[in-house]
Amino acid sequence: MKIKSDVSTRPELQMEKGDEFTINCQKCGKIAKIHVNDVKAEINKVIIIIGLVLGIVTTVFLWNYFGAIGTVSAIIPILFWQQQMRSVRSFNSYTIRRK
Repeated sequence: MKIKSDVSTRPELQMEKGDEFTINCQKCGKIAKIHVNDVKAEINKVIIIIGLVLGIVTTVFLWNYFGAIGTVSAIIPILFWQQQMRSVRSFNSYTIRRK
């Protein structure tokens, strides 16, 4: 089940949704009650694709003006991926004390 939220930390999710909240399964239609600690973050693939496109465009642009040194901008998708991995790891590693 997916939860759409723009929060970056588990306490922010707790403040937004509460300790426990209900969610409706899109596949079976079952309504389940989920604790905030049961939510796991995943990498946002859209951000990775944006980084990839941005890296390709800047590499091509800089290659035309600066030559081979422009290939350094190919590191942009790697930076986007690393940022996503750090965010997911920090969200998933922190848990709220259950009451």
